[in-house]
Amino acid sequence: MKDILTGEDIETLYKMVQIKGGKRIDKFRTTDIKRALRFHRWYVKRYREGLLMEILPQKKRYNWKEKSVDYTFE
Repeated sequence: MKDILTGEDIETLYKMVQIKGGKRIDKFRTTDIKRALRFHRWYVKRYREGLLMEILPQKKRYNWKEKSVDYTFE
């Protein structure tokens, strides 16, 4: 995925989530979109219900005290 502001390639995390009774249950997470879609297709065939897909981009955080860079998915 490309970052809108800088135009550089960033990693994304694809999460499959089930919402049941007001609770969020994580079912699957990966950085590969094809693998996420394959899992969703299998899950729908098996359980006959869909999942919500969340797309979380990787963000860069600079820790000024330690002068280091951390990467997290948010």
